[in-house]
This record gives sequence, C-alpha cells and structure tokens, in this order.
Amino acid sequence: MKLLAMLGGIIALIEAIAGFFGWGFYGWGIFSSIVAIIIAIVVLLSVFRPDNPIPYNAMFLIIFGIIMIVFSSIFGGILVLIGGILGYVNK
Repeated sequence: MKLLAMLGGIIALIEAIAGFFGWGFYGWGIFSSIVAIIIAIVVLLSVFRPDNPIPYNAMFLIIFGIIMIVFSSIFGGILVLIGGILGYVNK
C-alpha cells in the first residue's frame, strides 16, 4: 500500500507539472494542474510523514486517488487508488 501510494504520488506530481506546461494528457488547464500538484504533495507527505499533515489511512488514499483522477493525473491517481483499495481490503 505504501509503495503504490508513493509511486502514485510521484507519477501524479510529474503528470501535474507536465499538465501545467501544457504537455499533459488531458485536463482543465492551469487550475486542474495546480489542484493536482497540491493533492500529489499531500499524498507524498502522508506517505513520508504519516499522521503529521494528514493521517495515513486507506480511506484517505481512496479519496485522494479519485480526486487525482478527476484533476489530470490518471496514472498516478490509479496507483494511489489501487494502494488505498489494497490497504482497505487488508484490514
């Protein structure tokens, strides 16, 4: 779960930065790229420093994965979503 969330956060950050410069796969422009960058950073902070900015929880990863998919980070969002689902199933 942690590995998938970390990889998804890194890939989402790369996708969001690429979308910010217009190289992304899809998106709503600058606004979606900024939101995707913020969500990717929050996911990475959650993985590297659990329970400090936000709790490291499977439900949060599922919610953030869905938000990432909506805001121009398909591949990273899918990885975070799969990590959250695996963490939820393991409990």
